[in-house]
Amino acid sequence: MMRARLSLAVLCTLVSTGAMAATSHSWGKPGATREAFEGGSRDCMLQVARRDVSGDKPTEKYLRGFEALERENNMPPTPAIPGDDQNFVRSERQVLLRRMYRPDQHVDTLQGQLQAEVDRCLIAAGYVRFTLTPAQERTLRRLRPGSEARKAYLYTLGSDSRIVEAQKVMEP
Repeated sequence: MMRARLSLAVLCTLVSTGAMAATSHSWGKPGATREAFEGGSRDCMLQVARRDVSGDKPTEKYLRGFEALERENNMPPTPAIPGDDQNFVRSERQVLLRRMYRPDQHVDTLQGQLQAEVDRCLIAAGYVRFTLTPAQERTLRRLRPGSEARKAYLYTLGSDSRIVEAQKVMEP
């Protein structure tokens, strides 16, 4: 069950990260057919989404923190000290545990790691990252994520060698 949750989390991560990155950058493969263009990027995404991340350090750190927080949630209430608000005491302890284990930071680290893997796969498959112009960004924002119109627009930009070459991002 934990593996299924991790796979779902990875897929959601890639989808949300890809959607955020599309507002300023996109990927192109000049001259590619639409099927090859979409198929190659889908293959890279699926390759990373299907990878078991349970042994990765950020996942292990996240799970340790998650388990500690779960144990805390399942603990019987501590004996009341006269004058203490038990809800406040429990809430304060939760905040301290979250600060100590920083689950959001570990999720962000894993998201970055997975996005880097997708990026490397795309580069190896011949894709080039390019910056969108403000006009292209405005057009893209008007198109619903996942819609056919958005996919067609991204393909039009990404398959045009003049656009990709003029706007490509130089990798460090």
